[in-house]
Amino acid sequence: MSGAWERESPSVLLAILTREIVTTKWAFGFRNLVLPSQSGVSFRSGAPFDVARNSACSDALAAGFQQIMFLDDDVIPPGDTFFRLAQHQKDIVSGLYYRRQEPICPVAMTLDPQGQAQWVTSWNPPNSLVEVDLVGAGCLLIHRRVLERIPPPWFVWEIGKSPDASTPKGGGKMSEDFAFCMRAKQAGFKVHLDTSIRCEHVGLGQSSGDGSFKPSSLP
Repeated sequence: MSGAWERESPSVLLAILTREIVTTKWAFGFRNLVLPSQSGVSFRSGAPFDVARNSACSDALAAGFQQIMFLDDDVIPPGDTFFRLAQHQKDIVSGLYYRRQEPICPVAMTLDPQGQAQWVTSWNPPNSLVEVDLVGAGCLLIHRRVLERIPPPWFVWEIGKSPDASTPKGGGKMSEDFAFCMRAKQAGFKVHLDTSIRCEHVGLGQSSGDGSFKPSSLP
């Protein structure tokens, strides 16, 4: 399998969801982010999160990109994040970033046998790749085979909506990224979290890569 992966184009579409106002710290983080030579960058703004993510996925498939990486405009990853995520050769893999509201924990969850979601708060060994059930899309790498197997729309914002044909089983009250993970798992894919890739989550409050939190000093 590794040989097949290596023969594929290394190209990736970096899709950035932005409100077009970013922190200086995020701008420097984006500037330092290293991507393969055959890659593209697309800024998405002015649309709901699920609409923006779906349009980015459609564009990535149409342009022949092998992977799409989502980066939100309040998540600052290490500069080598893409290559560290890609080296795992996983279909869906996320960097680690913490919530900015209680509970202050990674944006990742597991499901118990009854389907109840629990926040991921620990992992062993440290700085390891762990399988989870749900992750946020703030720093997320997806291989095109996932998008090819799952019919669009891939991302559906379910909070506050009545379930319909696009709602994954167990969904109905999920953000678009968690709902995507549910659909991917039902299609046979696994979701992974690289706990060694510590991103900062900045904004009105800021959570660092170790989970510490401080409110913004801005008015």
